Amino acid sequence: MRLLSLIKACLRLNTRVMIFLCLFLLFAAKVYAAEAELKPGETIGPHNWERIKDMVGENFLSRVKQGYTVQIKPSTRYQPPREYVEATKKYSAGVRLGSNGELLNHVAGLPFPTIDPRDPQAGQKIAWNFYWRWQGDDYKGGGGTENGRMITYAIEKDGSERRADAYSYFLFPRTRVTLDPKPVIPGYEHIDSMNIRVSSYPRDSSGTTTFEIRYSDPKRPDDLYLYIPSLRRIRRSTTTQRCQTLAPGEFNLDDVDFFRGKITDFNYKLTGEKKVLTNYAQEHVPYRRKTGDYLPAEEKWEVQEAYVLEITPKDSSYCYPKKVLWIDKVAWETTWGMVWDRKGDYWKEMALFRIPGKLADGQIVWQQGTGYIVNVQNGRSTVITTTRQFNSGLSPSLFTFGTMQTITRQGEIN
Repeated sequence: MRLLSLIKACLRLNTRVMIFLCLFLLFAAKVYAAEAELKPGETIGPHNWERIKDMVGENFLSRVKQGYTVQIKPSTRYQPPREYVEATKKYSAGVRLGSNGELLNHVAGLPFPTIDPRDPQAGQKIAWNFYWRWQGDDYKGGGGTENGRMITYAIEKDGSERRADAYSYFLFPRTRVTLDPKPVIPGYEHIDSMNIRVSSYPRDSSGTTTFEIRYSDPKRPDDLYLYIPSLRRIRRSTTTQRCQTLAPGEFNLDDVDFFRGKITDFNYKLTGEKKVLTNYAQEHVPYRRKTGDYLPAEEKWEVQEAYVLEITPKDSSYCYPKKVLWIDKVAWETTWGMVWDRKGDYWKEMALFRIPGKLADGQIVWQQGTGYIVNVQNGRSTVITTTRQFNSGLSPSLFTFGTMQTITRQGEIN
């Protein structure tokens, strides 16, 4: 943007000397920008933190100023699976937005493969791309870890930690590109997704289960149910409970994947594009860290291109007045998330690493690795490792009240 401004200024000048001087400064600016690019092997720390000032969250930058160091490595490149790319080519031309931002005529694949930043609807289109990014036709959350669980550590301000394990099953009845039937399971055309999340550790919460159905109708709210084994009862939860934290950490239901809100319940604005620091090839799963600290101790970081998406709720009583996501331009995954409270104060910061995963046909894709959320106001943080197992052929019959009632106190589905 600075170079573009210089070019425009040069064009307005009307003397040869001034034009020559301006072009010289433009050349110098380009050389400086090239030198400022982060290179693999470089280390960023308290002595040169300015190099990554706009590439990481505010809280993370403060940690670098205080002594945390960042090593730079080459960027990792992924492409979506072939069948997802083919579906995008086949169906995206007919996709459009409705008068209220709803998605029309979407069958499968990426809804809007081309984003024009000048488009006043660019933010809404990016939000839908994020929502319908490739995630497999189904997956098991935690399925890629050694014990088949999502591993969470809740860290208090004093550094004490509590561990909690869980696993989840997630099914997309529509927009399917790999598993038959595709692109939709007959009878489930009205459902975007279904998921069950089961706690398995510690013992006092083991077996506690949430069951969620997300409907395609923008006016129909989610169905959300809670099952507590000791009570042997299924209780319907209100949508306001999406803002309640998932014990024992700082995440709530809408923080899953950075943002799990219903797209049409929010407003979106594309506020810019930038280079960000992230890690799409996490070396250790979970990443190694010091006890009581949420930051990785031995991982390297890489540069990726991202959109900056601002999200504000249409319902003024919603828990997050403003959330900002930095969304990768290729994978459409979020690299960083930030939340501000009603006073405009910085509240929460999220970051998530990825790791390579292999599909049944050998294709290499990205998947979740380890990430964290930190509440900068109360000093608490949560670290979670949630690698996934894709396309195992989950049946809609798994996502029922009957399944919830078979879950044992040990957190197993009978």
